Amino acid sequence: MAILRAREEGATFGAIAEAAGTSSQAVQEIVRRHGPVKRSEPKAGVADPV
Repeated sequence: MAILRAREEGATFGAIAEAAGTSSQAVQEIVRRHGPVKRSEPKAGVADPV
């Protein structure tokens, strides 16, 4: 959770990896697998085509 929180707060993969004692590739994979799911929500004021 700390890795995900740090990434959400803007920390770079390299900085997180150094603090966690792992590689930036490992951090990227953790974020990819466990990061927040981005939902595709319509923008306000845009009609939904039917």
